[in-house]
Amino acid sequence: MRAWMLGAAAVLLAGCVSVNAQVRHEPDAALAAFENARLRECPAARVQAGAHASGEAQNAGVTGETIGVAPLASDPTRVVRLRRLTIAPGGAIAWHDHAAVQGMALMVAGEMVETRNSCLDRMTYRAGDVAVEDASTAHSWRNESDAPAIVLTAHVLAR
Repeated sequence: MRAWMLGAAAVLLAGCVSVNAQVRHEPDAALAAFENARLRECPAARVQAGAHASGEAQNAGVTGETIGVAPLASDPTRVVRLRRLTIAPGGAIAWHDHAAVQGMALMVAGEMVETRNSCLDRMTYRAGDVAVEDASTAHSWRNESDAPAIVLTAHVLAR
């Protein structure tokens, strides 16, 4: 099983290390993000519905590439999309919700700060951290570091 998982991770890594990226990340660092992946959640004592109603106003310094799309056998009207996002230092992903598009985001490199509708605190995600983006999620992201951040997202969306 571990060999299969490492093989799958290697395929995903091919999508993480891009010749078009301004900054190349060593495969070992990206592999470590996969091997050490962990769910990052708001601490229970800090969860509050409606904690934030807005965040970043617009996208800035974000480039995205769709790596692949696969139809869902259980629902032919929906697909799973895998994307790689690169967010430049100071870049942002504008406030948005996930009512129609749910999935997860894995930080592969760098770090991002998330403002989420259900958490009183802004949360910092680093390589290996995973964010769940369910139907109740609304949030924005900002790269407050001096290095690019790379995020893989997997979302289920309408075909």
